[in-house]
Amino acid sequence: MKKLSTKLKFRMGSAVILILFCAVAAIAVYNYQIKIATNDIYRETEIFIATADATRTYVKDVLRPTITELLPEGAFVPHAMSTSFVGREIMERLKQRFPRFIYKRAAGNPMNPINQADGFETAMLAWFSGHRDQNEWHGIIEKDHRAYYTRLRAIYAENECLACHGRPEDAPPAVKEIYGENSGYYYTVGEVVAADTIYIPVDVTFIRIKEAAWMVFLIAMPSLFFLLGLFHLLFNRTVVLELKGILSKFRTILGPGEKKADIQLIGSGDEIDQLKSAFEIAAMDLQKAHDDLSDSESKYRMLFESSQDPILIIDRNARIMNINQAGMALFGFADITAVCSQGTVYPLFWNKADGESLFDEAKTNHSIRGRELYMRDRNGKKLMVMLSATVRLGENEEFAGMDATLRDITDKQRLENQLAKTEKLASIGQLASGVAHEINNPLGVIRCYTNLIEKSAGPETPIMNDIRIIRKHTDQCKTVVEALLNFARVPEAKKRQMDIHSCLDDVLNVLEIQMDKQHFIVQREFNGDVPLIVMDVYQIQQVFMNLLINAKQAMPEGGRILVRTRFHKDRSMIAVDISDTGQGIPEDHINKIFDPFFTTKQPGQGTGLGLSVSYGIVKQHGGDIEVNSNPAMGTTFTVLLPIEQC
Repeated sequence: MKKLSTKLKFRMGSAVILILFCAVAAIAVYNYQIKIATNDIYRETEIFIATADATRTYVKDVLRPTITELLPEGAFVPHAMSTSFVGREIMERLKQRFPRFIYKRAAGNPMNPINQADGFETAMLAWFSGHRDQNEWHGIIEKDHRAYYTRLRAIYAENECLACHGRPEDAPPAVKEIYGENSGYYYTVGEVVAADTIYIPVDVTFIRIKEAAWMVFLIAMPSLFFLLGLFHLLFNRTVVLELKGILSKFRTILGPGEKKADIQLIGSGDEIDQLKSAFEIAAMDLQKAHDDLSDSESKYRMLFESSQDPILIIDRNARIMNINQAGMALFGFADITAVCSQGTVYPLFWNKADGESLFDEAKTNHSIRGRELYMRDRNGKKLMVMLSATVRLGENEEFAGMDATLRDITDKQRLENQLAKTEKLASIGQLASGVAHEINNPLGVIRCYTNLIEKSAGPETPIMNDIRIIRKHTDQCKTVVEALLNFARVPEAKKRQMDIHSCLDDVLNVLEIQMDKQHFIVQREFNGDVPLIVMDVYQIQQVFMNLLINAKQAMPEGGRILVRTRFHKDRSMIAVDISDTGQGIPEDHINKIFDPFFTTKQPGQGTGLGLSVSYGIVKQHGGDIEVNSNPAMGTTFTVLLPIEQC
């Protein structure tokens, strides 16, 4: 069976929709007209019902009492005293003006047989009796092969009704003479005894409404089909021509082969089916490309996240777009949101100029290999990293960003510096030891002869002033030589278990009196979790003394010195921070401060051996000294002492 083309399906579907639309519209018109006609008829019946009610109440309340007073007792004139009789007569006369309606006072037990209810009316009287809250019903019924709009209103027996419709023996003789004693009696108060019933034929009206609905259907359908034809013509002149152009583009893109053959003409001029076939082929290719891309992205993501080296994805504006877990661990971030909220990558560089020059180099060379530079984590800790980067280019070969891979070489650099420093200090120590011995012997001879001259010369001789000058400079040389010997060979430590806080308190108690006079504020922040350690108390006190004196000398105008202790449980080490608020140490001096004889003090104010000796003592205890200095903000020396090795 030949497959239907899309165009034919569209035309058939449009035809079915139009037919259904016309049918629904005709039905809607029919129902709407029925509703309007029914509402009009209801209002028309209201006039007749109101007339019957008015007649009945007038006879009951006015006419009957008046006639009763005029007539002898027991007399009854139905033409003036019977509500049903008078009402029926008036409605019959009203019908002469309005011949369409039929009025009946339907009763189940009437005195006058003309009012006897038929089957429908009897059923409705029973319904009113069963539904005491309802006194009216209206609707359309089929009667005598015609459709009637019917409205019924219930009539209930009242006290005055019982005078005629109660027990037969109590009824007026004239009533029994006219109607007999077999029917119309034994009413009770509140009983549904009759219903005013109006019948209006509506079959002719409904036929006319049905004809109008068919007219709507028959006129609307050809009109809409004509309109559909116009749209089809417009569609062929506009959309189909565009579709042909798109098909030509698809054939050009796909090129020769099986795929092009798949979208050859399916039917005469059926461009939509051809376009559908082309889109299906393109969708399959796109799905395959999407699957390949997803696999590639999954592999890349796995490599990206599992890499031990930090990786940063940076855009053209130096914003961090992504970072792997190793990168977040290096810079101390908990999640990627905190990283991206920084704005740019520059805050991670120790020196912003390094970051800017890095970007300039990447734009120029399109790659960076093994660049060593300083960066910082989110807490400001200085990091030494080796950075390599590959540049990403945009569609027009413009710089679109770069992917940077970092390697943390902070510990490696620190170890290399410590090793170089240790070797340097060892060499200097050997040299200092030899030089000290060579200088110490002549100094001893000079001092001996100075003492001999002092004894042989009188106390008031002019040469005594020269001897004092010689002795002063000899003592100064001796002090330097002793410092050299102490640096060259640190004496064997006499270690014992002590509280580091007691050691610090002893040093601070000596210095605080002088510092208070010179406007220094000394603050203690001791951690109660710091355990006892094994150390040479006097040597460690010498280290703290040197560091505190250096902190004091770094603030000539006074300032704040903070002494803080910390316990690194994971590293099994305690840390003692001594911080000042001085001018800080220039960056080019940081690597020289532990060198022997290096000092920035004025001549005669220091030998340059204090930090060197302190460094040697701490190293002998298996610890280390770290320095963190920020120009114009101050310097912090951190003494690290291990627990187990001490």
